[in-house]
Amino acid sequence: TAAMAKDNLIPAAVDQAVALAKYPNVSIKMSASPALSLESYPFRDVTEHLRRVFDAYGPQRCYWGTDLTNSFAKATYRQRITHFTEELSFLTESDKDWVMGRAILERLKWT
Repeated sequence: TAAMAKDNLIPAAVDQAVALAKYPNVSIKMSASPALSLESYPFRDVTEHLRRVFDAYGPQRCYWGTDLTNSFAKATYRQRITHFTEELSFLTESDKDWVMGRAILERLKWT
């Protein structure tokens, strides 16, 4: 939440999330950036945190989500999509394919 960002608790939370990546059965939903950011779209202050999580888990275990109900006023639905598809330059086109839907479909065996 924004309180975590204000109190500078995000790095420690990211450290904990990254530590869990060593377990192959653990995956992560990368959806809270609007709520965690102290900035408006495109939430540049959380980019490095997202990159650390992504680098730890890889594209097959990272899932995009809106988190819309927890931070409705912070971004539109479209901005939540373009944040991942246009603003996170560390994601390749293949990474985006995985994160934006393919990974969760495979995880749930829906493909």
